[in-house]
Amino acid sequence: MAQWNAGYVADISYTTGFYREITPAWMGFAALLLGHRAADITRPFRWAELGCGQGFTATVAAACHPQAEFWGFDFNPSHIDNASHLAAAAGLGNLHLREAAFADLAAAPDGALPQFDFIVLHGIWSWVSAEQRAHLVRFIRRHLAPGGLVYNSYNTLAGWAAMLPIQRLIRRWLTQNPLPALEAAAGVIKYLQDLCKTDAAFFQQNAAVVGRLEKIGTLDPRYFVHEYFNATWEPTGFDLVSADMEEARCGFIGSATLVDNMDAVAVPPGVGKVIARTGDPVTRELLRDLGAARAFRRDLYRRGTDQPLAGEHMAMLEAITITGTGSEREPDIQFQTGIGYVTPKAEIYGPVLERLTRGPLGMRELRAMPALRDQPMAEALQVVGFLTAGGLAHPTPADRLDHASVAAALALNRQIGLGNERGGNTHFLAAPRIGSALAIDPVEAMILPELSAEGPLDVATLAARVLAILAQSGRSVMKDGTVVPDPAAARASMTETVTRIVAERVPLFRRLGILEGG
Repeated sequence: MAQWNAGYVADISYTTGFYREITPAWMGFAALLLGHRAADITRPFRWAELGCGQGFTATVAAACHPQAEFWGFDFNPSHIDNASHLAAAAGLGNLHLREAAFADLAAAPDGALPQFDFIVLHGIWSWVSAEQRAHLVRFIRRHLAPGGLVYNSYNTLAGWAAMLPIQRLIRRWLTQNPLPALEAAAGVIKYLQDLCKTDAAFFQQNAAVVGRLEKIGTLDPRYFVHEYFNATWEPTGFDLVSADMEEARCGFIGSATLVDNMDAVAVPPGVGKVIARTGDPVTRELLRDLGAARAFRRDLYRRGTDQPLAGEHMAMLEAITITGTGSEREPDIQFQTGIGYVTPKAEIYGPVLERLTRGPLGMRELRAMPALRDQPMAEALQVVGFLTAGGLAHPTPADRLDHASVAAALALNRQIGLGNERGGNTHFLAAPRIGSALAIDPVEAMILPELSAEGPLDVATLAARVLAILAQSGRSVMKDGTVVPDPAAARASMTETVTRIVAERVPLFRRLGILEGG
């Protein structure tokens, strides 16, 4: 009799993460930069995630877009239970969470599920069997609307091939040591790290594998378990994935990792020249993976790959707006690319970053800035691409904040804060201005209700509240990753943190719709 989990880890829940690239705001923006339309997300639309895990990204997106329908499917009942509890507590009636295997979804009767404008699969494809992938293809073929977008991320052979024998060794170790997942994780990590110290020729010839194994002990053990313990672990190539997606009537349009679409910084110059004289689009993607030794792809596919008229596309580009994320104030900014780090030109990016500290920036205003005034649209788009890919800004779907989305996000964020009070460690708050989430210090979520109050904010009272919450849950004040044991020093450190939050973060929270008044 087949196991219900089909060889996938089910005795330990996956980590709770937020993935900006699967939000409708990011997918639509990426599609636009790649020359394609996406659904208008200021109107009603439908989005679905296959294998939603803890469902946190779906929950944030549902709060940011109360006019839309969001669906999350996962075969693990613990995941759906946890996600449903948070969604219900936040009052999100537009989020539908279902416990279902991929086979169940593929075989659902006609009319049981709607057509979707967005379908996303994050970290699913190379961790499930060919049979499960066939179910995914069938679901997409049946339920993606014409013009709809699919996001599919997976491990690639170019970056992971050398780890294949290690994963097989892990699977053999597990058969010889049938332990609970977390206990097994600790044992297998020690086994691998000890093995690395031997004179095995494999490790001498694969330095990248040694580096990867040395870092394994620093990972969340739940991530390690879900990455390596599954019966199926198949890093793959773009040629195979794109062929499957063609079966779903979807064509590849580019990467949701925006810098991967810029060959000048995505691959070394020599490889870029080979790509430029290669006519076959599938071969070009394989070359890009080899050029950057790319380990992970975030592919975007579209049902229907005809592009809009040039004038229509230009009008859509001119309507782009970006909003700063608070990181634009950081010193020594660099952008990570496929071939290393790029330092932005101060004469171009300096004025743009300063302008972003004051609120959303539209494309027309950006192109009118002195360094870009006489440049073609492509130069402004490159600036926008780097800023958003680097997390300094985020695409902004609507010209103004919608009261309903602010109210829904505030309700969710209060639940996140309550969870942090009770011992949780969620590092994101829903930000409806950008249709995404903002990375935060968990302290910020703890005092969100107080930050929402009208009138002046008393730093000493806020700091005392956080200290009391930490004490009640048995936690300590941390500074630079270390516990602050002295009560006076802890109080001073927390006062300093809250002072910074009030001065710098509260205005940002208002701009992003995390707090009202933006």
